[in-house]
Amino acid sequence: MKAQQWVSEQTTSTILAWQPQLKKIIESSSLTRKIALVGMGHPLRSDDYAGSYIVKKTITRAKSKRSDRILLFDGEDNVENLITRIAQLEPEHVIFIDACETKEEPGETKLISVTQTSYPFFTTHGVPLKLLAQQLLPKSSVWILAIQPASTDFGEQLSKEICAIADSISNFLVKLLEERGQ
Repeated sequence: MKAQQWVSEQTTSTILAWQPQLKKIIESSSLTRKIALVGMGHPLRSDDYAGSYIVKKTITRAKSKRSDRILLFDGEDNVENLITRIAQLEPEHVIFIDACETKEEPGETKLISVTQTSYPFFTTHGVPLKLLAQQLLPKSSVWILAIQPASTDFGEQLSKEICAIADSISNFLVKLLEERGQ
């Protein structure tokens, strides 16, 4: 609970401020409870795919560093089907990684408690994450690592700036898994 209070007080993160916040959440969590990192995004909507891209890349690069405690999920554009599986695990924290309209500069990344969001939330998915979290993840602290996209138009490529941010986030996650002995 301390981590959620700490991050909730700091909802105006800059591009790099999310890193110590995320690290603090993971380090302050129980060693006996799980943490779920969930990538989201439509593969045909350019930068909307960022969250899914990040998790896929992290899974590939962190194969030998994975554990039963920090779990990586790729929800692509249908996280609603995946969330019931995650809920059964009763994780302490669920961190959705998603391209979200935050009215910031492209690439701006914020770690936000889902309790700080309002309806309708700034994601492109069918059911607001806040509603999913309230209904299906009541025992978890739920976060969103929100990345401002440059474009969500039809396309199979991340924009150059979002690809660089996504690679940076994946590198950070791999390093975090290594530090945690995962």
